[in-house]
Amino acid sequence: MKERKWFSKTDALVLCLLVLLAAAFFLWRAHASPGTAAVVTVDGETVLTIDLSACVQRETYTLANGVELVAEDHTVRVARSDCPDGLCMRAGALSKAGDTAVCVPNRTVVAVTGADRPVQAVTY
Repeated sequence: MKERKWFSKTDALVLCLLVLLAAAFFLWRAHASPGTAAVVTVDGETVLTIDLSACVQRETYTLANGVELVAEDHTVRVARSDCPDGLCMRAGALSKAGDTAVCVPNRTVVAVTGADRPVQAVTY
């Protein structure tokens, strides 16, 4: 009976390709342009635009649906939300163009825009 090898040459090649793709993605993401503004939409309507390029001091914004945003040091984050899973709060500080935090129960989207990535559409 022939003994089976745990790793074949094909397995090693696929693993190397996956590692290279992951490294390329992280390098691409690390070099994303800094965000210039955060666009906040509720029910598909823009309710707030925060200029991140001028935001150094801590500023707190409370939306009509109870979601609380904190902007400081050129970033914005969801500080408080009454949604059950809290995924929007776990998104952390958003600073690069294309970063997004979504609170589905409150129908709120916080999207960071930049020169190379403007918000084109918000879909529910």
